[in-house]
Amino acid sequence: MLSLLKKPLFNRGKPADPTGSHLQRLAIYEQELGEREYTFSDASDRRIDVHAFGRDFVPDCEEGSDEGYVLLTNGMSEHRMAVPDQAEAKVRAELMWYVREATPEVSATLRWLATVPLLDSTWFGFGHRVPMPEPPMPDTDFKTFLFLTPVITPDQRIAEQLSIAGDAIEILTVNLISDREYGLIKNEGIGAFLDLLDENDYPPIFDPSRKSYV
Repeated sequence: MLSLLKKPLFNRGKPADPTGSHLQRLAIYEQELGEREYTFSDASDRRIDVHAFGRDFVPDCEEGSDEGYVLLTNGMSEHRMAVPDQAEAKVRAELMWYVREATPEVSATLRWLATVPLLDSTWFGFGHRVPMPEPPMPDTDFKTFLFLTPVITPDQRIAEQLSIAGDAIEILTVNLISDREYGLIKNEGIGAFLDLLDENDYPPIFDPSRKSYV
């Protein structure tokens, strides 16, 4: 499955084709996140670009710094997901990942995730998991992606402003969890795992060396 990840094109500062809905979404992103530092452009027909925004994750009211990047897809929401009629979920989404370094490899992983609902006729929403046969990132044993929603105010505001063809767009944050954490969610529900995140001061930036909380 990991062989499906393709090397993206890399541009500093410019999207591949700054027109239409891609440009509209990018304007909202930059309004809340500031000017992007990089764009990993997608040359495929699906065109899911990945923008990288630098951020210091330490709140202004606190001392110190914790610098990283907000990676955000642009184009996943062009396609409606196959959300069942009985599900209370948005039919369009974009993915967000907080990382230490904005590398082409991480971007390719995020873009691949964004194509899964289209390729497999499925859907992503809050609390959904995507288990992988092996760790998708180096230096980590975690194999399961978990989608949550942003808790940082500017990121929440992005979702509030996004829509296409009358559909609201969900922003889902990407997280990697251990097999034991995955088992906890399946057995006790997402709420039990969220409590663990609070208890362990879960870092916003993806940490491949994080120890399992279960």
